Amino acid sequence: MSWRERLTKASFRGFEFLTDSHEAQGGRRLVKHQYPNSDEHDVEDFGLNTTDPKLNAYFIGPDYDLEANGFLAKLAISGADWLQHPWLGQMWVRAENWTRTESNDKGGYCVISVNFMAGGRAPVTPAVDKVDLAFSRVHALGQAIVDDFTLQPMSNDTLTAFVADVQQHLEEVRKAISLATLPLTWAATAMNVINGVKNDVQTLLQLPQQYANAMLSFANVLGLGGDTLEDDVSSAARARAVARITSTATNPPSINASTLPATITATYKTNTANDATLRSQLLIVAALQLGIADYQDAGSRDAVLDKLLAAVDAQLPQMSDAVFQAAVDARATLIEALLDQDLDALAERNLVNAMPAVVLAYQMGNTEDVLIAQNNVQHPLFVQGRIYG
Repeated sequence: MSWRERLTKASFRGFEFLTDSHEAQGGRRLVKHQYPNSDEHDVEDFGLNTTDPKLNAYFIGPDYDLEANGFLAKLAISGADWLQHPWLGQMWVRAENWTRTESNDKGGYCVISVNFMAGGRAPVTPAVDKVDLAFSRVHALGQAIVDDFTLQPMSNDTLTAFVADVQQHLEEVRKAISLATLPLTWAATAMNVINGVKNDVQTLLQLPQQYANAMLSFANVLGLGGDTLEDDVSSAARARAVARITSTATNPPSINASTLPATITATYKTNTANDATLRSQLLIVAALQLGIADYQDAGSRDAVLDKLLAAVDAQLPQMSDAVFQAAVDARATLIEALLDQDLDALAERNLVNAMPAVVLAYQMGNTEDVLIAQNNVQHPLFVQGRIYG
């Protein structure tokens, strides 16, 4: 390996250069206090001495002088900046002094030896709000789903059957909203949007992206509630709503076979599959938006997170590459945003033998309605398994 190949890269103010070794001075800032006629002295410790790195920057080749001049211009700028040190990582430093040495041997090169010193208090980097980031990634997921949606051209007969199929599925979505335990205003707003899509579906389908955008608007209203305040939804009600929406997304209801065309074409199969994928994935987007909230208890938060992660994971194998990456990003930020909340765990019981919800709620210091909502109880007279109260 030649001496050139042993060089490694560093950068200062975004200007890359080659270097071969480094020196960094450190220690503690100690001040000695001496007294007349005394053999003893006191030492005052002013804390750790910051590391002052020294680097040799190499510029090699026919235009080495131009590169070296550009680097010197960066060093001459007043103030501190980031040094990307090849061994010590990022450092906030100032260029204190430097020496330029040039040579014509080995093809011509220049060495600039730089003494850096600590730059003082580094600029404050604003922390990224995890909730805002989660909403942003979910929004990006919704847009990726819309961009990925396509429909193949259809004959009039196939289009008529396809429109009937879409309308039936939208009706099932409307029914699911009515059972999602959302506040009345919130649910009414979402149902108005889905009814509008259902009534205009034949027109919207003339331009597939127009239809996909209309469905995305519905998902945003369902997930965010329009002008409805978040405080209108309790943690328990939110958990039940998320459970209902994710269930509809991952287990869509069957459709009346009488509406199918007499001859099911490959185009019809492809388009109905694409529509089902769009609808399921956008329902998950709505559930993700609904699930990003402040919770009053860890039980409801964990129940929501479990439902959302299961729904996303069920869809991942069918997603295109772009949608898959957006879903993975949304999934990661969702976990960070929800687990960042400092919540006390609820009381927990594992029931082997079934008990009525009203009795169990009394024993756990809760009300029957809240216990049923928190645990998504399907049969209040026969509650079993792990229960939060």
